[in-house]
Amino acid sequence: MTDSLNDFSKLLSRGMDLPSDQIPSIANLLIDDQENHESKCEFLSKLSAKGETNEEFAGFVGEFRKFAKNPNLDDYSDRAIDLCGTGGDRSGSFNISTFVSLVVATAGVPVIKHGNRSISSNCGSADLLEALGISMETDPDRLKASLAELNFCFLFAPHFHPAFKSLVPVRKKLAENGIITMFNRLGPCLNPASPAHQLLGVYNSLYLDQIAHSLVKNGSKSGWVVHGIVEHDSPFPMDELTACGSNLVCPYGTDNDDKLTLHPNHWGLKTFPAKDLAGGSLEQNLSILQTLLDGEAPEGLFATVKINVSTALLIAGRVDSMEAGIDLCESLLLDGSVSRWLNKARDHFSK
Repeated sequence: MTDSLNDFSKLLSRGMDLPSDQIPSIANLLIDDQENHESKCEFLSKLSAKGETNEEFAGFVGEFRKFAKNPNLDDYSDRAIDLCGTGGDRSGSFNISTFVSLVVATAGVPVIKHGNRSISSNCGSADLLEALGISMETDPDRLKASLAELNFCFLFAPHFHPAFKSLVPVRKKLAENGIITMFNRLGPCLNPASPAHQLLGVYNSLYLDQIAHSLVKNGSKSGWVVHGIVEHDSPFPMDELTACGSNLVCPYGTDNDDKLTLHPNHWGLKTFPAKDLAGGSLEQNLSILQTLLDGEAPEGLFATVKINVSTALLIAGRVDSMEAGIDLCESLLLDGSVSRWLNKARDHFSK
């Protein structure tokens, strides 16, 4: 007889870890519509209080990936990259990873971006992309066509993870009680196309190792898991690399997988004030995006974009040094290549 969530909650209450061979059963119970919300809330609260081990988190990543719809992008996945963050840093910054994704695609690297509408910010990746004329495709053939023509496609998370629908009221109730669970970090690890590379930002440096481990365990070839610390009057965290402070980096699948602390001078850049990264509503972020295309963005934002683009290009093997990545990013922005890519994207998605 299969144990119930209540049985596993009792186990967690005693400070014990979950048996690895029971993770599949637990994942199924969590998405089961017949399992009551109270049991799910109790289990997730107990797991959060104990803290997930790296093996537990990696196990849940593997199981929840199995529930996702397959976008059938295997022809691209082995050389593609995803750039995203967990959210939850409450920094109020511009959609850095979304814009960086467009620049990386312009550089010729296949980008399979996985994301959602705004949850913890004023403007989510899906909101910004849709406003730019990039529609939320779901048909595999159209996704492939987008990658073939643009080196880019967007996987709208709610469509590809229908199993999570039953957890919406549970997560809402837990959030109302101030309980942060593994679901606040799972999203970026669940790209249903399983791209070979990732540049993934986390809101808390405590989870750098955990997320890197889960990506490796579930087949990701190489990448960086990062956490930025913007340094001004009162340091605050960011789920991005930043030119406005220090960056904690956990690389994996590289020649050197030791954790690093990198400052903007690692990329040959200065440190800039935090205000340069400020974002806002959808309309405000569209305006900021245009300043990047016009070469009129705040210096710190432009530098932050260069840091993230060059790192992504290095991870994906498009360049062989950070310096080359910085130079290519500057060229693509200043010679109008990214603007032309956007116009091409609008034409593609309007057909």
